[in-house]
Amino acid sequence: MMPRRPPTLSSVWRHFFRREAEERDFAEEIEAHVELLAEERVAAGMSEAEARRAARIEVGGAEQVREAVRDVRPGRRLEQLVQDLRYAARGLRRSPTFTAAAILTLALGIGANGAIFSVLDAVLLRPLPYDDPSRLVAVWTEFRSSGQPRVPASGHEMAEIGRRSRSLAAVAGIWVGGGAVTGAGEPEQVRVGNVTANFLSVLGTHAQEGRIFRAGEEGASAPALVVISDGLWRRRFGADPALVGRSLRLDGRLHTVVGVLPRGFEMIYARDASVPAEIDVWRPFRDDVARRPRDLGFLRMIGRLRPGASVAAASSELDAIAASLRREFREYATPGLALSIEPLRRDAVREARPILLALFGAVGMVTLIACANVANLLLARATRREREIALRAALGATRGRIARQLLTESLLLALLGGAASLAVAAGALRALLALRPAGLARIQSAGLSFPVIAFTFAVTAAVGLLSGLAPVSAALGRALASRFQARGSAAASSRAQRTLVLAEVALGFLLVTGAGLLVRTFVGLLHADPGFRSAGVLTFQVGLSGSAYPDDASTKRLFRRLLERVEAIPGVDSAGAVSHLPLDDYPNWYDYYWREGAPESERNAQMADHRAILPGYFRSAGIALLAGRDVSLNDDSDRPNVIVVDESLARRTWPGRSALGKRLEVVFIHEGSFDPTVAEVVGVVRHVRDRSLAEDGRGQVYVPYLQSAREKLAFTVRTSAPKGEGGNPEALARPVREAVASLDRDLAVAKLRTLDSYVAAARQSTRFTAAVAAALAGVALLLAFVGIYGVVACSVAARTGEIGVRMALGGSPARILWLVVGQTLKTTAAGLAAGLAAALALTGLIARMLYGIGPRDPATLAVSAAVLAAAGLLASLLPARRAMRVYPTDALRHDA
Repeated sequence: MMPRRPPTLSSVWRHFFRREAEERDFAEEIEAHVELLAEERVAAGMSEAEARRAARIEVGGAEQVREAVRDVRPGRRLEQLVQDLRYAARGLRRSPTFTAAAILTLALGIGANGAIFSVLDAVLLRPLPYDDPSRLVAVWTEFRSSGQPRVPASGHEMAEIGRRSRSLAAVAGIWVGGGAVTGAGEPEQVRVGNVTANFLSVLGTHAQEGRIFRAGEEGASAPALVVISDGLWRRRFGADPALVGRSLRLDGRLHTVVGVLPRGFEMIYARDASVPAEIDVWRPFRDDVARRPRDLGFLRMIGRLRPGASVAAASSELDAIAASLRREFREYATPGLALSIEPLRRDAVREARPILLALFGAVGMVTLIACANVANLLLARATRREREIALRAALGATRGRIARQLLTESLLLALLGGAASLAVAAGALRALLALRPAGLARIQSAGLSFPVIAFTFAVTAAVGLLSGLAPVSAALGRALASRFQARGSAAASSRAQRTLVLAEVALGFLLVTGAGLLVRTFVGLLHADPGFRSAGVLTFQVGLSGSAYPDDASTKRLFRRLLERVEAIPGVDSAGAVSHLPLDDYPNWYDYYWREGAPESERNAQMADHRAILPGYFRSAGIALLAGRDVSLNDDSDRPNVIVVDESLARRTWPGRSALGKRLEVVFIHEGSFDPTVAEVVGVVRHVRDRSLAEDGRGQVYVPYLQSAREKLAFTVRTSAPKGEGGNPEALARPVREAVASLDRDLAVAKLRTLDSYVAAARQSTRFTAAVAAALAGVALLLAFVGIYGVVACSVAARTGEIGVRMALGGSPARILWLVVGQTLKTTAAGLAAGLAAALALTGLIARMLYGIGPRDPATLAVSAAVLAAAGLLASLLPARRAMRVYPTDALRHDA
C-alpha cells in the first residue's frame, strides 16, 4: 500500500475555499456510481426499482460515504478543529451565565499567576544587567571563631585573594559612604561609592558618556576622578554631554568627571552588604587599601571567574587561601577567617527568593482552585448534556471525537479566560508595584513582557486541559449507550464534583493559614518594640565638605553650633545627633570590642555596632537610659574617653554585674585614623533594633562625637507641639533648613523625614508579603465558596424529584435541610482534614518569614478552619433553602 502524501497547500486551499463545488462534484460522482450499479443489475434481470435499491445498499448511506471520504481529504483535521470551535462557541453563547462565571474564575486564577510570575521573572530569573553576568560572584569573609558571618573584608584580604587565586580573573572592592556636591546650584548630599579602580570593569558595565576608571587610577598620586550616575547627571547638570572632562566639587575638592553610567544602572547586591542600589558618585580610593590594617574590614568584594572556572572550584580554592592566611597572619588566626563565594545573582536575591517562591506557590494553588471550579462547572454542564452526548454516539460519533469536542470547549473557555487574565494581571501588577518594598531589587522592571505572556499562555493551555479532564472522564466512563438513562451516571458525576470541592477546601485552608500567619507577623511588627519612640521626631542628615572643614576640630565646632541652633527652634523639645540612624540604609559600621586587659584569645571575638553621638540623642530618639548618664559636651578630646553601651552588650560582657565604671577597648576615629582606644562605660541604654524590626542584631557602643568625629551626622529633633500623640514634626522642616543655612549655605541637608517613616519602611517587606498572601487567600476563599455553592446547587437541581418524593412521604423541611447541608459539611470536613495535614507539613517552609509566631500556631489553624467551615456552610444554605421549598408535584414534573 502506497503511503499517503502530505496535503499540498493548493489542495488545502481548494478544500476550504471551493468546498461547495467539491461537495457538488462528489454528490454527482456518488449518483453516477449508483446509476452504473443499477444498470448492471437491470441487465441481470432485476426490475429498475429493485436494481436502484440494491445499488444504494451496496454503495452505503450517502452521508456515511461522504463522511468517510471527508476523513481522508486534505485539511480534514483542521476542518474538524474549526467545526469543534464553532460548536463550542455556539454552546457557550447559549449559556451566558455559565460562560461568564467560568471566564471570570479563570481570569482571576491565571491573572494572579501572571502578575506574580512577572515579579518572579524580574527579580529572580532575568540575568543581571552586566557583561557576562554568569561569571560574576560575591566573595564573603566570615569569622567562625566569633560567629560573625558575611563581614566586610580588609584591603589586605582582597589583595591576597587577587594574588593567590587562579579561579578568579579579578577581584574588586567597594565601600559606600556619603558626600556633598557643591558649587553650581543647591548643595546636595550624595551616596559615594569608593571603589578599587577595577571595580566597574570587573562588574561589567560601560559608560554612556565618557569612560569608566582605568587601571592605576587610584592611590594618593592618581588624579581625582569621578564617574557619576545618570540620575545625578540629569537632575543637576541637565544631561549636558559636555560635563565629561569638566570638574565637579565633591566634599570641597575638585574632581574630574570622566564618565556617566547608563540610565537605569543599579548595584544589585545582597541587602546585608550595605551597598545600596543607587549610588550617585563613584571615585577610586585615594590610598593603597592593601596597606591599611589587616583587621580593618570595610570592603565588599566582587569577583569575576576565569572562563571555564566553576564556583565549586573557586570555593575550594578560597578555603585553601583562608587556611594559608590563618597560618601566616595573627589577625586572621584569632577570629578564624573563612572565605566563601556565591554567584552574584543568587546572593543578591538570597532574602527575596523564599518570599517570592512562597507567593508563587500560593498563586499556583489559586490556579488549581480555579481549575477545580471550572471543572465542576463543566461536569455539571456535561451532566445536563448526557442525552445529547448519547445521541451523538448513536449517530456514529466515536469516543475520541466526543472527547475532542469536550476538550475543545474547555480549551476555548481557557483561552477566553487567559485573554481576560491579561487585564487582571496588569491591574494586579500595578497593585504589587505600589506595595513593593524598597529592598526588592529590580521589581520596578516587572511588567507584561514576552516571557510573562508566554508563561500565561502556557498556564492557560494547562488549565484548559486540566479543567477538561473531569467532564471528559465522566462522559466516557460508562458505555455511551447507557447515557439515555440520565440518572445512571449522576452518582459518579456527584462523587467527582465532591472530590474537586474537597481539593478546593484543602487548598483554600492551606492558603488562608499561610496568609493568617503572615498577617499576624505584620501585626506583630506593628507592635514590636524597636527600642526607641519614633512618634513626633523629625530627622535630617548633614555631610561636610573637606575643604571648609579640614580637621576634626572644625567639624566638631560646626556640629556643636548646629545642635544649639536646632535646640533653639520654637517647638523643639529636644535634639541630638547620631552617625547611624536606626533602620536607615546607610552602610553600617561595626567592629570588635573587648574588655581592658583581655587575653589575646578573647580579642577579635565579639563585634558591636559603633555609633558616634552628640548629647541629647537618647532623649530625642526616645531611647531609655537605664543606668548612668548620657554623653555631654564636656566629653571632648581633652577629657578621658567614655562610652555608653546598650543592655545587650552589658549583659553579655558583665553578666549579673553593673557595667558602669567598666572599661572596654573599642575603636575611636581621630583625623580619619581608626585607633583602638580604652574607654570607660558611663551609661547603659535600651537595646535598639538598628537594622531590622524582626531581629535583635548586635549590641551597640555609643561614643561621643566630640571624641570620635565622623564626616556625617543624622540629627533627631523631637517636637513639643502636640498633634495627636506625636506632635507635628513636619512643621519643623523649614526652620531646620534655615538653621543649617545660617551656619553654612554650602551644607547639604538630606533625608529630611520623620523617624516614623523609617519604621514604616522597615515594615514594607512584611507588609508586601502579608498583603499579597491575604489577597490570594481571599481569592481562594471566594472561589471555594463559589465552587461549593455551584456543586450544591447542581445537586439540588438533579435531586428535585427525590426531594419531592421525600416531602410527599412526610419528610420535614429540617430533614431536607440537613440532607443538603450535612453532605456538604462532610465534604468540607474531609477537605479541612486534608488541608490541616498539608498545613502541618508545609507551613514550616515560611518559618523564616514569621515573627512572634510559630508556623503551626494553633489559633491560626483554628481560625482558618472556622473561616472555611463557615464559607462551606453559607454556600450550602442558599440552595438548601430552595430544596426546603420543593413540593411533591415538582417530582412529577421533574420525571416527566
